[in-house]
Amino acid sequence: MDKIRYAVVGIGAGVFRHHRDAVDLGTFELVGAADIRPEAKDRANELGAPFFTDHRSMLEATKPELTVIMTPHPFHAPISIDAMESGSHVLVEKPIAVRVSEADRMLAVAERTGRTLALNFQQRCRGDIRTVKRIIDDGRLGQIQHVDMTAAWPRTATYYAGGGWRATWIGEGGGVLMNQAPHQLDLLCYLFGLPSRVSAWTRTTLHTIEVEDTVHAMCEWPGGALGSIHITTAEAGRQDRLEIIGTAGSVSIINGELKLKVLSPDFRETIKGSTYALPAITAQPVEVTEDGGDGDHLDIYKNLYEALRHGASLVATGHDGQVALDLANALMLSGHLGGEVTLPTDRAAYDELLVRLTGRKDV
Repeated sequence: MDKIRYAVVGIGAGVFRHHRDAVDLGTFELVGAADIRPEAKDRANELGAPFFTDHRSMLEATKPELTVIMTPHPFHAPISIDAMESGSHVLVEKPIAVRVSEADRMLAVAERTGRTLALNFQQRCRGDIRTVKRIIDDGRLGQIQHVDMTAAWPRTATYYAGGGWRATWIGEGGGVLMNQAPHQLDLLCYLFGLPSRVSAWTRTTLHTIEVEDTVHAMCEWPGGALGSIHITTAEAGRQDRLEIIGTAGSVSIINGELKLKVLSPDFRETIKGSTYALPAITAQPVEVTEDGGDGDHLDIYKNLYEALRHGASLVATGHDGQVALDLANALMLSGHLGGEVTLPTDRAAYDELLVRLTGRKDV
């Protein structure tokens, strides 16, 4: 077995529990672990990996083929760049960075060095998501008219107190938009591409934190489709919802249940008529595609192995991470400016916003 020698930066992170099983896949060999917290050495020892408190020393000593980065968000860009400059491919946890201007630099370094930059957007691997993608791409919904995305990630004060970096502008670069929402924002971009403009409201509704716990937004895509987004950590009991309306039908995933309804004829034909008749609406069974996974981290590692060893297409590239972050930055910018923002996001305007919010010019 031609194993991939890999190293982890941020080995002490809580999210590592989702990456842990990659050690047992048989296709990866953990050769190094880094974390600025010395107590994280216990986890490295458990896995039999050399431990470092400086990622540069680890890169130099172990020369990994792949570096997996799961540090707080502001360090994703500089560590990724260091790893690619050292000759390593990179898998970075979401979001790719805090500012889309940083993501731009990461992509430039990946292109210059010829290194692979992959994102951990594992929800793209879900069978239901891939089924929805296929339904859209096959044109079964006709012209897409409206998209509704709602997601609740209930969190308590204990969660936010779990690390000094959480829910701060300096430590995390934002709140729900930078921590929980990246998966939903990526799925929107995966299915429909980057919106052309957004109007957003970012609010801190219940939590005692300096960043937003809720985002509500309206979007428009280049083809004319409209959409709404509502993502929060301050609501409980809300259904997770993705509903897509087209002229020929609709598809929805509500609390994990996939449903497809077909209109006959296409409503574009019906509205040309001289009667009040409406299309017939028929619920159709949907077979979830078998080429999906469980939507977990192992799906990403399996795909990454195939990409690096056999040239398979990545589930999520650095460009995909850049696009999702572009949308997140646009929503944040709109929420703070109180008006509509066009995309791609004005990089200088967003950098200026972060300087104002953090009070630091070195963000």
